[in-house]
Amino acid sequence: MAHLEGASPGVMLSLSGKESVELPYDVKLDSKATGQHLFKAESSSGQTLYGLLPLRVNGGTMAGSIMFFAPALFIGGFRDAYPFYRFDPDAGVMYFKRKEGDEWRLNKPTIAESERAKNFFDSP
Repeated sequence: MAHLEGASPGVMLSLSGKESVELPYDVKLDSKATGQHLFKAESSSGQTLYGLLPLRVNGGTMAGSIMFFAPALFIGGFRDAYPFYRFDPDAGVMYFKRKEGDEWRLNKPTIAESERAKNFFDSP
């Protein structure tokens, strides 16, 4: 499960393959071998942030798949979502962390990541 929250009240979030929701929100995100989870976050003031969720490599899954059935890496995936994400569209950044007590790690989507997500969400 991933806990998604806004840096301020009223942040709306759209994830590829999911409906738009107001944050905070808890959701199960699939592991990925290829591809990403694209997002669009919009603050109550109308600022929009587009990007890709950072993913972590699950070493245990990767090692097991390599040892027993290498194609499983691409079937089930080995890159998992972090358990915590915070979106701040007004500042143009998002944060993520592995454990509740950890410090937030800053992520500013690149122009290419933003354009890819924007094309996904806003193209007809």
